[in-house]
Amino acid sequence: MSLFTQRIEDLIVDSGETIQSLAEIGKINRSTLQRVKTGERLPSKSFFGGLCKALRLSAAEEDELKNLLEMETIGQRNYYNRKAIIDLIETIAELTEHTIPFSKKIGLKNGTAIKSRPTDGMEIVSGKSNVLRMVENAIDCEFFSSATPQIRQVIPYDWDTVYDYIFQQMMGSKKNLVLQDIVSFPQNCSESEADQSLLAFKKLASLSLLDNVDYQSRFYYRSSDGHPVDSGVFPYYLLTTDRLITLSKDLATAVVYWDAGLYQLYAGYFSELLDNSSPFIQESRDLFEIYALEDALPTKLVMQPIPCFSRYYTNEMIEKQLNRDFPYADALLAAVMPFYDKFRADNKWMVDVFSLKYLRQFMEDGYIYLPQEMVHPFAAAERLQLIKQLHADLVASERKCFAINEDRLFMNSAVEFSKEDPTLRLILHYQRGDETIFKHLAINEANIIHAFDDFFNNLPNSDYVLSKAETIAGIEAIIRDYSRAES
Repeated sequence: MSLFTQRIEDLIVDSGETIQSLAEIGKINRSTLQRVKTGERLPSKSFFGGLCKALRLSAAEEDELKNLLEMETIGQRNYYNRKAIIDLIETIAELTEHTIPFSKKIGLKNGTAIKSRPTDGMEIVSGKSNVLRMVENAIDCEFFSSATPQIRQVIPYDWDTVYDYIFQQMMGSKKNLVLQDIVSFPQNCSESEADQSLLAFKKLASLSLLDNVDYQSRFYYRSSDGHPVDSGVFPYYLLTTDRLITLSKDLATAVVYWDAGLYQLYAGYFSELLDNSSPFIQESRDLFEIYALEDALPTKLVMQPIPCFSRYYTNEMIEKQLNRDFPYADALLAAVMPFYDKFRADNKWMVDVFSLKYLRQFMEDGYIYLPQEMVHPFAAAERLQLIKQLHADLVASERKCFAINEDRLFMNSAVEFSKEDPTLRLILHYQRGDETIFKHLAINEANIIHAFDDFFNNLPNSDYVLSKAETIAGIEAIIRDYSRAES
């Protein structure tokens, strides 16, 4: 018996009603209710509403049952992966929405101290909990005693506690950290390992959003023996400024070395692996790289604050909007025009998911994603022209465009996803004081991209977006409001 059918059965028992009486109360078919109860079929949307009414469910109980139904419909694995992606989107929105004051001072945890260096230059630690405490202490020592903290690590992608610890210590800290990691994924991984890589991405993406962390993350697919370079090297290790920590494959044994020769040996191994791995989270503030202006790859889906108006831009409009006082205006214009030409040709049936809230904001200020010093705002008449073109294309089914259901998904103007073969691009643009920060995270790990593909493919049919009719109605309301303002 599935979790959904078990919960239905429990709720029917708790209600004290019979199948017949529930069918009459909810105005639903009795035999269908019997089959739903036994798991022979799943309820339609209208049937589900009638069933919730008949069972007199609270809002919380209805949400719980809806989640169980979704899990039953799409499968437990897809359900949890999609929830993980929603959690990631909302975490990024939270971290970019609020400025974290740099007020926290790094100090050693209560009851710990910087250990004196052993006379033989090494220390062996056994037991997973002891190993974790030792790693945390080494991280604390690096933060506390180094003027320029630096950590280089090759650790399991699912060792969440270490990533959480670094994040919590750095969030709001006055210190700056240079962090490099190389995560390894199984070459032929199981479903659970593939799912874990998605959870790992959330941890690493959160770290990349901290302004006091200079973060570079790369990945490789490891062979069955788990060794990243050769059989003479420990599978996992960390390098701080003053020590090397080698870790066994099961993380139950660690050896701490204060040995310059061995330290340099592992530093060389790290550099070699860095050169032979691929970017996992590749951070950049170069707008040409962020928006792939030199590539214009075919895009399957974009998820962004405002609809993709670029398919309506004429060369005349692009040239007019560009601020000619911007130092690199000519180079930018030379790259942008062919980019938009190719984009319009290659992305006719791209799925576009956007926010009605930020569309209204665009109608207020006229700014698109680029830094305001680079472009002029669109004039009010131009904004109306763009939104009317969008509306006409939606009505004529010339575009696949859906508005986010703001009640189900918290996404702010900082977040923009672009699914391009073979890369998933996460573009961030948010304010830190008076500065507009632009970053992009390029994800190339196959299992993470597969999970996002499933999420994006099913997004138009989910309750995370409004229906086509609701989207059109929302756009029409904006057109009415701003047409009146113009007149």
